[in-house]
Amino acid sequence: MGNCDFVDLAAWAKTKSLRLSWVSTNSIVGLTNRSNRLRGSVGSRQLEINGVKTWLSSPITSRNGLLYITTLDMRTLLDPILVPVRNKPGQRVRVIALDPGHGGRDPGFKVGKEQEKVLTLLWARRLKARLEQAGFEVILTRARDVYIGLDDRVAAAWRARADLFISLHYNAASEGSAAVKGVETYCLTPAGAPSTNVQPEQQGSTAKLPGNTQDTHNILLAYHVQKSMVTRMRVEDRGVRRARFVVLRNTDMPAILVEGGFLSTPDEARRIADPTQRDLLAKAVVEGVLAYKRLVERR
Repeated sequence: MGNCDFVDLAAWAKTKSLRLSWVSTNSIVGLTNRSNRLRGSVGSRQLEINGVKTWLSSPITSRNGLLYITTLDMRTLLDPILVPVRNKPGQRVRVIALDPGHGGRDPGFKVGKEQEKVLTLLWARRLKARLEQAGFEVILTRARDVYIGLDDRVAAAWRARADLFISLHYNAASEGSAAVKGVETYCLTPAGAPSTNVQPEQQGSTAKLPGNTQDTHNILLAYHVQKSMVTRMRVEDRGVRRARFVVLRNTDMPAILVEGGFLSTPDEARRIADPTQRDLLAKAVVEGVLAYKRLVERR
């Protein structure tokens, strides 16, 4: 079992009133109750929670006829999503910092005539309007085509005393991968866990970072935004992922980075450039934020 701290999956499931289904000759693992449905497999890091893909820090493991997950995954993935941690009394989600990726001398991905920096700003403006309609106060880390350093983006959120930080980006696959598509949402990798965006030999330090103080809220926000996008937009689900991006690791408020699709895939590029579809994407993100808000605020 290595040096990881593991938990008996059946025992954990019982504390959440989840029914465990698994036959030792079959790798598929199911956990269900009236409210939740989880599905994974022995030896895999991928776990589907209520139809949304997520990634474990370590695979589900079997030994002597029993299943195990790591304590880290129990604390930073499963428990926060299934039993959300409430904010302190009186702590509300009011101010949101939107961070349109790239800008100025940094165009981001360029595919044909489309530049990521232009499209993220258009998305941010639409999302800002939608969030304000929902009653939030919104600040943009950049409101025009200018270059803003990564640390300065985080500093802008601090100055605004933002309750949430949402960075907006679009993806592009390598040449010859024009069929890759879908949306994904990142939050900060927990201390001691591998990120999902780099190979094992590129992991680097897994030490605790400032943003890890918000681990339980980070994953809850990422999960509900991803769930809303996949449900409302009917786009391919690339899952809730973990990374140590600068804008995630140095924030002291819950923070996520959303990848709204692949510019390198023709049908997705058309969707991304379509103002109507952009508004639908903005609406989906707002619904995810509202779902998060309802779960964390004390009545």
